[in-house]
Amino acid sequence: MESDVDVDRPGASPLATEQHAAILFQQGCFDQAARAYRALSERQPGRLDLLARLGYLDLLANDPCSAVARLSGVLDQGLRTREILSHLAEAYYRVGDLGPAALCYQQLGREGLAGTLAAMADLEVMRLGTPHAVGELSWLAADPLPVIRARINGEEANLVLDTGAGDSALDTHFAVSAGVRLGGQEWRDFAGGRPAQVTHGHAEQLELGAVQIEDLPVQVFDLQAVFGHWFPDLTIHGILGIRAMSLFRCTFDYQAGLLRLEPTGSGQPMDAGVPMWLAENWMLLTHADFPSLRRALVFLDSGMTGGAFAVSESRASALGVRPSAATPLVGTGGGGDITGTSGYAEELRLDAMQRRGVAGLLLDALSIETRLGYRINGLIGHDLLRGTRLTLDFASMRLGLTDCCS
Repeated sequence: MESDVDVDRPGASPLATEQHAAILFQQGCFDQAARAYRALSERQPGRLDLLARLGYLDLLANDPCSAVARLSGVLDQGLRTREILSHLAEAYYRVGDLGPAALCYQQLGREGLAGTLAAMADLEVMRLGTPHAVGELSWLAADPLPVIRARINGEEANLVLDTGAGDSALDTHFAVSAGVRLGGQEWRDFAGGRPAQVTHGHAEQLELGAVQIEDLPVQVFDLQAVFGHWFPDLTIHGILGIRAMSLFRCTFDYQAGLLRLEPTGSGQPMDAGVPMWLAENWMLLTHADFPSLRRALVFLDSGMTGGAFAVSESRASALGVRPSAATPLVGTGGGGDITGTSGYAEELRLDAMQRRGVAGLLLDALSIETRLGYRINGLIGHDLLRGTRLTLDFASMRLGLTDCCS
């Protein structure tokens, strides 16, 4: 969607400009929304609500330092809402300032996470023990999901690759045997809105081939309930999530069965591909083209199986997704199986990858669709990524996807 209001034009109506900025935000046009809100804020520098929105857009753009500056300033000047406090907590967490993050989470009632972060507050978390090393890890399995071998606190661990996971997760029994320090507990929602109880923890070291990450927060829960029947010949000990991946330019080569990790900023920033954003809990968002809607904001959840995409039944028509007469499908997320009916898209495009005749999952409802203040049209899952090469560049916040089979 291109802007049809010149938000930088001095004569533009403030009301029309503000309405247009809100529409851009609600539709997930975040780069354009940021320009619109900056123009509004320059004209009305006392508007704390505009600064709060800009702070959240900083968070989406993965610029947590700017987000902290704006959001903490808004709170100090008296605009205090649960939403702003939640965004500030996430921003502090991303920059590794865990003491203030813990205080924010405590005020939000998330005592389990707050206590764990407070215990780690004096540590330089998520630091690379091998700053210039490049990791290349062959997959132990490609289906139903890619699995790599890593080491947690010196113990060998088989980790599922999942862009839909924020913090990395470990199975409870493995975490205890590996000496992971366990903290507070809370219930969290996973794919499809399914809840699961997690324990927050502290792993002292994660080794990914030649790459080492020191002192990382993790979530601990019963992963065998999710993966126990998926890999009959392979025990799954955990999930590698986006928080750990964000330290690198990550390339998932689904054809060669390889994960490549290059330290962020070690090479030229990526200028090809499409923009990506990081919402709450490290939720990776980007744009995809559906038959009836171009540049639809979607959640890239490579850990979802059972279909190339998942959308709500109420959103299917607007996207051009048709119900299918095929057998009902079952997807899976961190909270367990998610049952829906089959859907069909004549074509689906993400960056340079275009597929025709794509089968997906129609859900009664998509829990994240409008919960964050903008529309997330659906999920893109593992089935669409087979035979592709996916690159996530967290320095430039761009995503590249090519079809290796074409």
